[in-house]
Amino acid sequence: MEKDKEKYLQALRENKGKVDERTLGESIGFSKEHTDKVIEALLADEKIEYRMAQGACNYKIKE
Repeated sequence: MEKDKEKYLQALRENKGKVDERTLGESIGFSKEHTDKVIEALLADEKIEYRMAQGACNYKIKE
């Protein structure tokens, strides 16, 4: 799971809000269900935070 979290974080950095979180996960080979699990884990680790969409994606990396 750690490698998947890092992979998703990198994709999120590069995405810059262009596509939604599930499409982003699918673009790196994750199923919708696995993407949701990775997002939940990153939220629990406080690596990302939810935000009202300021683009297509509802999550951003915490500073």
